Amino acid sequence: MAMEVRETPRYTPPTHTYNENLENAWVQVYIPCEKATEMFGVSSRQSNDGCISIDWLTQANVDTQNRSYQREKVSDRNWQRGIMETMLVNTYASIPQIHIRVIHVAENEYRYELIDGQQRMRAILDFINNEYSLPEDMVVNGCDIGGMYCQELRDTYPSIYEMIISYRVSCIWYEDLTDQETANLFIWVLNNVNDMKPQELRNAILGYYATFVRNTARGNGKKGKDAVAPHPLFERYTKTVKNGEDKEYLVNFSTKFALNGRMEVDEWLSSLIYFIENGWKKGITQDGHYKWVEKVSAPNGKYHGAVRGNFKDAKKIETILNFALELMKATPSEFKVKLNPMTSLMMVVYALELRNRDYKILPELFSPAFFDTYLRWSDTDTKLYMNHTTVNGHQMKEFSDLFGGKNGNAIGTIFKVLDMDWKGRDNEVGAIKLDSRETFPHKEVIKRWQEQGGKDFYTGKPVPENDIAGDHYIPRSWGIDRGGVTEYHNLVVCSRGINLRKGARHGDEFLEMIRSEVA
Repeated sequence: MAMEVRETPRYTPPTHTYNENLENAWVQVYIPCEKATEMFGVSSRQSNDGCISIDWLTQANVDTQNRSYQREKVSDRNWQRGIMETMLVNTYASIPQIHIRVIHVAENEYRYELIDGQQRMRAILDFINNEYSLPEDMVVNGCDIGGMYCQELRDTYPSIYEMIISYRVSCIWYEDLTDQETANLFIWVLNNVNDMKPQELRNAILGYYATFVRNTARGNGKKGKDAVAPHPLFERYTKTVKNGEDKEYLVNFSTKFALNGRMEVDEWLSSLIYFIENGWKKGITQDGHYKWVEKVSAPNGKYHGAVRGNFKDAKKIETILNFALELMKATPSEFKVKLNPMTSLMMVVYALELRNRDYKILPELFSPAFFDTYLRWSDTDTKLYMNHTTVNGHQMKEFSDLFGGKNGNAIGTIFKVLDMDWKGRDNEVGAIKLDSRETFPHKEVIKRWQEQGGKDFYTGKPVPENDIAGDHYIPRSWGIDRGGVTEYHNLVVCSRGINLRKGARHGDEFLEMIRSEVA
């Protein structure tokens, strides 16, 4: 997948030009930003060395914050001030080369995406926008500029401000790349020697899926009408730790859910979506996860055809996250320390598995029961696990040992233990078994309606055939054990409007309510 990019030293422009002896041949040339519009477009799918000035960067149509190429961990002000020192004090050094995608808009009109080098360029632009001041002890050419903001520097020492604006950074221009080729360039060439986490690789795959994951996990960082907040499940708070630094934590998870700016929450969310879409039995590998995201984001993939800014399954996933939030909030305070990435993910996935088996989950009972099993089956004194094997036949170790990875054996064994431990305890653990038949057969509804003389069971008023609804007198949501079955003896017929009003009430309760209204 790698694309070859030739690195060249700063300020050593090649002398290669168009080769007239070869038809349609073009070799690499040096393109300074001042000559860009007249030199671009000569050859497609071409990369060329060049340079930009900071002045050009402030005026050209350059996207310096495309989140597909952005790491979560944003450089702090000290790091940004270090960039300014490189430009003004440590001039023997240079800002490392940046990489720019060139996108043709119209004749002699282009827009640009900064593929690699975003934090370096944002450091300079943030200073120019007066968002932070220079280091307190900075002196340049005998001028004490320490602590100055850009506007003050510009007014007081215009020649030093000019040094910033005219500063040049080496670059490589890339013309006529597709979104996927650009993502491949960023991932496999520009960052193939860096310590990129698996989720950072996945988030660099351009498409609606990666955008949804980023925005849902962290918001989009924008303000006003364009702002997108993260899902409430991933609400964060900041706390000052021992060394005086501010550290972020998740409100609804354990403090052991480490947030180190490496897209940890994105990883959790994408793993959950993967399990929802692919099932949990085979587990999940980083390579398989990456290939799946690549597949669903491809031109013929599941999520490629969505309306821009929209994610096809957004409502479904948000509903599941609302359910996950209920589970987290229902976790007793003494167990909250256990809500690390793996245990919290498994609790949600197992709850979803039970719902797929036609169970109704009561979070206020389910979450405590989950961690009660976790503690009892991890106890090395009672050793409940000793007489059991994992799903692949090996001797089971303590339950907590299974939460070290997302492989199929570990997940299958976790669910095996929960199934065994909870057998016959449905009501106690908040897993209410429902009748798999959600609605009554139409012929039975017609039969009961006729038996009722064509009248609404609850109001006694006539109801036409085209407005009838079969209702569970004992609600289906009450579960099989409490009589919420889809059997003829539990069927009454009413109008659709009355059926909606009744909701999950017992028929006795609803009749009493109707009678009190009449009285």
